[in-house]
Amino acid sequence: MTYKSIPLFNSLRFRLITSVVAIEIIMLSLLVWNNISVIRTTHTDRLRDTAASMVQQIANTSGNYMMAVDYATLEDYLSNIISYKELSYIVVVDRDNNAVISLGYAPTEPWPNIDEHPASVDDGIYDVVKEINVANLPMGRLLMGFSLSLMEDAINKSRNRGVFIAAIEIFLTVIVTVLIGLGLTRRLAILANAAAKVEAGDYSVTVPIEADDEVGKAALAFNRMVGEVSSRTRQLQQEKAKTQDLFTENRMLIHASLMIQEEERKNLALELHDEMGQCLTAIQADAEIIRDISHGKDQRIETSANAIMQVSSRVYDVVHSMMRRLRPGVLDNLGLIEALKDEIDAWNSRNTETHCDFNYSGDFENLDDYSNIMLYRIVQEGLTNISKHASASHVTIEMKQVGQSLQLIINDNGRGIDMDQSKNIKGLGLIGMRERVETIEGDFNIESAPGKGFCISITVPLDGVAEQPGNLTA
Repeated sequence: MTYKSIPLFNSLRFRLITSVVAIEIIMLSLLVWNNISVIRTTHTDRLRDTAASMVQQIANTSGNYMMAVDYATLEDYLSNIISYKELSYIVVVDRDNNAVISLGYAPTEPWPNIDEHPASVDDGIYDVVKEINVANLPMGRLLMGFSLSLMEDAINKSRNRGVFIAAIEIFLTVIVTVLIGLGLTRRLAILANAAAKVEAGDYSVTVPIEADDEVGKAALAFNRMVGEVSSRTRQLQQEKAKTQDLFTENRMLIHASLMIQEEERKNLALELHDEMGQCLTAIQADAEIIRDISHGKDQRIETSANAIMQVSSRVYDVVHSMMRRLRPGVLDNLGLIEALKDEIDAWNSRNTETHCDFNYSGDFENLDDYSNIMLYRIVQEGLTNISKHASASHVTIEMKQVGQSLQLIINDNGRGIDMDQSKNIKGLGLIGMRERVETIEGDFNIESAPGKGFCISITVPLDGVAEQPGNLTA
């Protein structure tokens, strides 16, 4: 768990106040520490100078009294001095290191070590010593001790005052920072909420401009940006709506075109069957009559009649093949399954290097005529694409019932394509197949990879098409 996962740490207000307070505490701590250091240095230097001056003066005076061996007067003199508030003791020792006068909280032998500076004292008493000399003759020594308690009290009072002032300053800083932070973050929160609404799609939001400062300028820029984004979005939506309308109209035209195409193919097949078939039948009948009338008397007539019969037979075969491609009669007479069998058998006979297997299961009687012809054309187009592009040795076509849907799968083991290259996909005529599937409310999916073959999967509802462009009747 990191600090970023704690919501409080993500608050700009919290981080602002914490940062300012932390900086204040650090700076004020440094300031208090520096002031205490200065005060301590000042007091210790003062005490050192005071002690040096007093011990020098008392040593000079004490020497005169000791020379006159007037210890009583010396004691009276030192008794007046011992009342000094920082003085702890006074000891005068003679040349034999014996105490002749001892006032205050005087130590006993062995005498305390002499302190170099009040700052280095560890027992609370600053001990100093001065040799007592008269006319360069040693008379003894003067030992004096100065208490550091008054100095420590002064330092502690200064420290307490500094800490108190620092605490007040930190408190005031927190109050001011909170007030400023609340004002700043509140306005930033308004900006953030407005940005969230814009992100959700609400472009009617505006941010109030409360002051002509940086946040106010940001709010003004935000309002201008939202207005521009709103205008651009409306334009894009209008263009998108127009494009969608054009796309829908184009899709309707394509579907209508496919319907008309199939209708025209059906009519043309009927015309070829009725008109051309009758004409060719009549030509054959007349040619047979001419041949029979000649009774072999005129070889040229018989040869011409036979040639006419052969040509008309070939023309009939061509016309029959055209009619089959335009509108397979077996589809109208025997249904989709038999029409697909017939188409696949014909395709196998034309493509001897590739074999196609057809598997089916289920009941497809509920499919209308338009769905039948569309599925037939899809299989027809799929086989055409395989023969042109796949270089496959085996093709499997499977049509089965899955629940209330028909599933058609066309799979080959050819060279496949790269699905990322949409140009290749368009070149294989798959767009036309997809359009045919969509006219019957179906789903169209393809899967392929280089060297992995190509698979077309189509799912169509078995209960008919809800909004088909039209039904073709046989």
